[in-house]
Amino acid sequence: MSTVTDYDVIIAGGGPAGASAATHLAMRGARVLLAEQKKFPREKLCGEFISPECALHFERLGVIDRMLAAGPARLNETVFYARTGKSVCVPSAWFGANGSALGLSRAEMDERLLRRAGEAGVTVLENAQVVDLVFEKEDVRGVGLKSAGNQISYRAPVTIDATGRARALARRVGPHRPKSNRAPLVAFKAHLENARVAPGACEIYFYRGGYGGLSSVEDGRSNLCFIASARDVRACAADPERVMRELVCQNARAAHALANARARSAWLAVTLESFGRHQIAPA
Repeated sequence: MSTVTDYDVIIAGGGPAGASAATHLAMRGARVLLAEQKKFPREKLCGEFISPECALHFERLGVIDRMLAAGPARLNETVFYARTGKSVCVPSAWFGANGSALGLSRAEMDERLLRRAGEAGVTVLENAQVVDLVFEKEDVRGVGLKSAGNQISYRAPVTIDATGRARALARRVGPHRPKSNRAPLVAFKAHLENARVAPGACEIYFYRGGYGGLSSVEDGRSNLCFIASARDVRACAADPERVMRELVCQNARAAHALANARARSAWLAVTLESFGRHQIAPA
């Protein structure tokens, strides 16, 4: 295994956190290596609701114009629907001066953030898998990456784990999370066509054992992301369409909005820890 030592910071994970941190550091003169396991653009299970507070963050990174050029939906309110159809509305203006949130797919947003990091001087490695950590006594001083069949050790004084719920680095040095005593959850996401979501709204639906959100994104699509118990998912033969029809549509508003909706993308799914009294691991 060869070794490269030319970096001040190594970041594992090229999502919003990793790409943003890398860009900020590079803009301040740091030599940064950003390693991402996937090849971008790629889909990601997410609500794809960008809150108004992010506008300032995008401006500081120099990507706000690129985000708007992607044609995101403008989301002016979030409406929470009880199973009976009763609702509470929260205006997006409460959370940012520009008055609206954005509906933009993670494939588009993450791609723009990652390319901005490269322009800022970050060395970006895609299809790069972390296979080892580099230690100096008890301190982490880098990572071993496998890419294109080659394994290379990269060293830096600072190493950041930005891999989200995967915890690709943290799980190699920290204790494993205790297994939850409650039944696990499953989250699903797909882009839909013909969904009857209110223009300018993010709709949140509550139903037995979970909740879900529906809002518009770019290109006339709607993004549906929802959580259900593993027991209910098994009862629906692990079929996302059945879970949507038989569980999510217990909510009266969801039943109306999704009556004619059809998946325009492949369904994504991931297991989660329990919510309520327990923490949900972020997707």
